[in-house]
Amino acid sequence: MQQKIKFAKITTGVYWVEIQELDIRILCGTPADSVKHMIKKGFIYPTSLDGVSYESGPNVILLSDIQLQNGQFSNLAEFPVLQMLYKQGLIIPNHPNNSGQKPILMGDKEQIDIQMNYIYRGNYGLDSIEELLEAGATQELATTIMNMKLKFAFGKLVSADKLLDKIVVESTQVTKIVDGLSIQRLSVNKFEIKYKDESVTIDLNLAKNESYLAPYKLGLSNFQREYFSVIHTGEGDGWDTDRPCMGSILTFQGKIYLLDAGPNIDKTLDALGIGVNELDGVFATHAHDDHFSGITSLIKSDHKLKFYASSVVRFSIFKKISVLLSMSVSEVSNIFEVVDLELDKWNDIGGLEVKPILSAHPIETNIYYFRTYHENGYKSYAHLADLSSFAVLDSMVNSDGGIGITQTFCDNLKNNTLLKVDIKKVDIGGGMIHGEVDDFKTDNSKHLILSHSSLELSDAQKQIGSSAGFGTIDVLVKAKQNFNYQYAYDYLKAYFPSAPDHALKMLLNYNIKTFNPHSILIKEMTSNNSVYIILTGNVEMIQVEFHIFNRLSAGAIIGLVSGMLGVESNETYRADGYVNVLEIPAKQFFYFVKQYGLSANIEYTQDRLSFLQSTNLFGEFISYKVLGDVINNMQEYIPTEYDKKLEIESDNLLIIQYGKVKKYCNGELIGELGDGDYFNYSQIVYDDKDLLIYELETGCKIYEINANLLKNIPVIYTKLYETFKKDICNFKLNK
Repeated sequence: MQQKIKFAKITTGVYWVEIQELDIRILCGTPADSVKHMIKKGFIYPTSLDGVSYESGPNVILLSDIQLQNGQFSNLAEFPVLQMLYKQGLIIPNHPNNSGQKPILMGDKEQIDIQMNYIYRGNYGLDSIEELLEAGATQELATTIMNMKLKFAFGKLVSADKLLDKIVVESTQVTKIVDGLSIQRLSVNKFEIKYKDESVTIDLNLAKNESYLAPYKLGLSNFQREYFSVIHTGEGDGWDTDRPCMGSILTFQGKIYLLDAGPNIDKTLDALGIGVNELDGVFATHAHDDHFSGITSLIKSDHKLKFYASSVVRFSIFKKISVLLSMSVSEVSNIFEVVDLELDKWNDIGGLEVKPILSAHPIETNIYYFRTYHENGYKSYAHLADLSSFAVLDSMVNSDGGIGITQTFCDNLKNNTLLKVDIKKVDIGGGMIHGEVDDFKTDNSKHLILSHSSLELSDAQKQIGSSAGFGTIDVLVKAKQNFNYQYAYDYLKAYFPSAPDHALKMLLNYNIKTFNPHSILIKEMTSNNSVYIILTGNVEMIQVEFHIFNRLSAGAIIGLVSGMLGVESNETYRADGYVNVLEIPAKQFFYFVKQYGLSANIEYTQDRLSFLQSTNLFGEFISYKVLGDVINNMQEYIPTEYDKKLEIESDNLLIIQYGKVKKYCNGELIGELGDGDYFNYSQIVYDDKDLLIYELETGCKIYEINANLLKNIPVIYTKLYETFKKDICNFKLNK
């Protein structure tokens, strides 16, 4: 007998439930690039009706109860909704697939409201003159942007609830989807869907070390850090199943800058052998998901990354992040080091000059020109993501000052788009809100790269510009120095500030070694003769017996104690991608430590360092310098009394070295904590000390760590925030 419910796993954390009799197709889970995964697995495919071609796909979305899982967004419904509305034709007038039934968002009320607001921000960005003025725009600029925005929106901004229906799944109650079909939440992120005599269970939880997958495979590379270069990291769009979305990486004087943080940017960095701690900052173009949704990967850093954009673009992006994370814009701003750029002017970023220009797009968008002076003149790169074609610009001109753009704005943007540079990457996606390749027939730039399309270049397009494979590099100014040695010096100076310069230079007089992807640097239960300082790339630290699978990035020291003492290593260290290290003979390092009186400090810190690195909170992407600051702030916490439910006196984070602690939310037991777990964080991320309280076992050993220090370590702050939100989900379910 044929099954009434079709159930399939699409990819990690994403599932498909289909009831053909009811014409219901449910996408369960919407992390980044879920549309691409559906296309790859055949759940979205071309079809036609009454001679009109369109796509199949879901008509219901089941949202995750938890917005962040393992540092990644779980709910990013913008592109799945766009696919339903436009590629399936559910909103297009007179389309044969438009029955009048709206797509449905289903799940927790708070998550539905978040997605409605986030989709609205994705459609329109800042939605009023007042918001634009708050973002730092002049009255003239605010009026220009608002008139342009209204033209794209056909004169009116429409709330998401006008486009979508919703079904709230209350607590553990059985909820009707349509007659005969129901859904029930069994526990946080775990649901049962029933139709007649059949049912399926969907679990949207990620395991501890699990992450959402990219729909494509990327080749691994070990690129040279040049003086000024462009690494091409994506030429696709939000529908391209085989390539990352349009993006680039700039290197300048050894510093690394992202141009946008699109979906799965962490996979891009891994493939290129770049640890997140190596990034200096990101230049952001706008807040559409294909350029924005990887932003959480950037807050896995142990330092605040610089966020470069014009103030209106930055404010628009932060508004969208604030919706997704349920934070204020000021709280989002505190995660980054904000550097607002002046529009239409050359801004000096340590010798790298950048000019942002306002593009014509439905939301606040910058295109960028970069340059630096070298020898006989400027070397330059232009990144023109998300343009409008010249024909669209002409159609938007309104001479009476109403909605649309002025002729002057139109002419200036065309001229700015065609400025001559050494390398220019341009959006040729076509349609109402993307560029057209024919507009660049007269562009005199030396190297024109055609980007932001899911289609192969035609022969006619190949006559105008070229394509760029993932990881290819255009060198504008070649480096005359090896920046890896500068990185090594900076790390050593940070670790050992009291050591004289000549002693640090002695350590620098050793080789930089490259480990191939997935090779072992140090194996558990073996001794190592060298100490390694990670300069580029990521290294996995594995201790299977204790379920430790953490990742170390640039700045970490590997094999310090085992190398100096000649004992076996307790962990295995494995290269994630290409990894460059400074390889120092263990005997030489031991001499350095003894000669300059550093052994006492190392002995003091090593036990605490090993403990911190074994925890989920501190075991990922944190350099030894930052861990050293944490260790210097750690104090043993001694409770003054053991009440059944203990009122914690401290405002700082508490982390358990050994022992048990019970956790209560509004009087309800919601969990038990053990070795390596942390607590007392609600006031750090929520400013509410009374929400969570704890019961401690007698004999616990607990460390206290300064809250203000942790607030300034983005990867730690966001992990605390994610844990807090899970607590709230558990409390709501058990209420």
